[in-house]
Amino acid sequence: MKALLADLKMFVKTARHIESLCRGNLFLKLISAILDSVQPFVNIYMSAKIVDMLLSGFPMEEILVYVGITVGLHFSINMLNRLLWYFIRVRDNLLNNNYSRSKKAKVAELDYDLVDNVETQKTLNKIFQHENVNNGGILLFYYNAPNLIHQIFTVIFSVAMTFSLFVSPYPYVGSGVTKYVVTPYFGAFVLLLCVISVWISVHCSTKRAHYATNEWQKFTFCNQFLSSIFTVMYAAAGSMQVRIYNQKKRLLDALHVNAKMADAIGENISRYQLKHETIIMGITETVMQIVLYTFAGLGALVGRFSVGSIVKYISSILQFTNAVAAFVSILELLRYNNAMSKVYFDFIETPSHMYQGSLTVEKRSDRNYNVEFRDVSFRYPNTDFWALRHVDLKFNIGEKLAVVGMNGSGKTTMIKLMCRLYDPTEGQIFLNGIDIRKYDYKEYMLIFSVVFQDFKLFAFTLGENVATGTEYDEERVKACLVEANFGDRLATLEKGTKTYLYRNFEKDGVEISGGEAQKIALARALYKDAPFIILDEPTAALDPIAEAEVYSNFNKIVGDKTAIYISHRLSSCRFCDKIAVFDRGSIVQVGTHDELVADVNGKYHELWNAQAQYYSDKKEGCIAPLGMVEK
Repeated sequence: MKALLADLKMFVKTARHIESLCRGNLFLKLISAILDSVQPFVNIYMSAKIVDMLLSGFPMEEILVYVGITVGLHFSINMLNRLLWYFIRVRDNLLNNNYSRSKKAKVAELDYDLVDNVETQKTLNKIFQHENVNNGGILLFYYNAPNLIHQIFTVIFSVAMTFSLFVSPYPYVGSGVTKYVVTPYFGAFVLLLCVISVWISVHCSTKRAHYATNEWQKFTFCNQFLSSIFTVMYAAAGSMQVRIYNQKKRLLDALHVNAKMADAIGENISRYQLKHETIIMGITETVMQIVLYTFAGLGALVGRFSVGSIVKYISSILQFTNAVAAFVSILELLRYNNAMSKVYFDFIETPSHMYQGSLTVEKRSDRNYNVEFRDVSFRYPNTDFWALRHVDLKFNIGEKLAVVGMNGSGKTTMIKLMCRLYDPTEGQIFLNGIDIRKYDYKEYMLIFSVVFQDFKLFAFTLGENVATGTEYDEERVKACLVEANFGDRLATLEKGTKTYLYRNFEKDGVEISGGEAQKIALARALYKDAPFIILDEPTAALDPIAEAEVYSNFNKIVGDKTAIYISHRLSSCRFCDKIAVFDRGSIVQVGTHDELVADVNGKYHELWNAQAQYYSDKKEGCIAPLGMVEK
């Protein structure tokens, strides 16, 4: 009972959520379901009435009136239902769009550490698998709950139509088989047979539903595997790998194996249904029809009720048994589906655990900000490894800070903490002497322009990519692109900033190189015009000439902003005011290039000389072609 109440609460919660996604649509489906349940009983009742009128010798005019009423009711209900379904189908698209948007919106507002968490990715994958295997979760409830109501009303109408079969007075019959059939005792037997038939239908339907659910559950992982294969085969980068390394046969074989598994599961379910449901229920239904026809036919013969009532009673009882079996089957499906819906609700109801401050970030005309890391330590969620340990660092607006170090030394992690994508595990970070957690989160994010190494551009126009919006200052976009050394390429684009990147949405979109993409990402950071600009390997994809242009114009590009520059090429950091050297999650040195390279026992000196062996020219100012890449 407790489990049933919990399921009912989930039904109500799911219905309310669907209502919030598309108001009124679930109600329209419920009305349509009731009309669907009414329609067959209108035909059953009126057909019985017309048969009785024919046998009783009613005038043809009166009979035709009833025929007209029957046709009119059937037509009216049918047309009203079609009209309802027109509105339902139109709004179905809205519901699906809003449902999809609810998941995407939640991902967008989640704390970044949750987005970056493997458990969140598993949850999203579960939601996808539930939807992909059997349209499970919220949408399964939406499409099946009205059918549950349809079966309930079918049961109500069928009981109302057959009630008189068992309560009508039994006339005395003195001889023949009729005297044994047209009796209250045989009526009780017929009623008991109906109950047994319903129980068998319910039992078979429930067993089949559980069996089918368990069988398809086995396919979940395979379905995930199939999705991964399709992603590889259809993505441009994946398609190249498939062709270069001749993976076509391997992937197609994997698809074939999984398709065979899906076919086998479907065959198992059909075989199970044939063995445990179709045959047993078919025999039961046949026996019940024979008994019902005998009971109703002999009852009509002795005048207990009219001949037309035979059709009414038989049809209604069959509707009853089928409706009860369908009701239980759908109910079991929805109860099982509650677990899938719960995964979705657990995801969209995930609370933010990062402290949301309320202080306004001071808008200083002089942009006089300072940032301080005070004994900051950090480890990523669900790990025991310290990515940062006891970091102390202070810098002011206008300074150019370079951050260098080996792979995994904590450089990018420090930037993520400063931008408050994560909060420190220990210690504090201050902006103008105030803990950054006390600032309004959205306002605090506005003071940073960041170009991460794994930045993303979208298949929108060039201007929209730079401005990150549909409305923008075109001249300012062009100026930022020129500053980022994209001016020559911009001049070749016929549509200028209206040019679409890539060909996802426009056949005349342009494909850009990795270096060009990096310049656009830099222009995006400049367009935001935030006091802090952070560049994580900003020249990794640039050719040496373009890289040299970025370095020579760096001070002009950055202006009076504070620039934090992460690089694996130490020679490119020489123009910075200060260099912080990371090693194993800690800052081991801070100073200018000359100071650090002169410290022969320091880490910077070690790294500098390790890279120097790759220089084609060991004179100062050259660019190391190889080095260490931060992950």
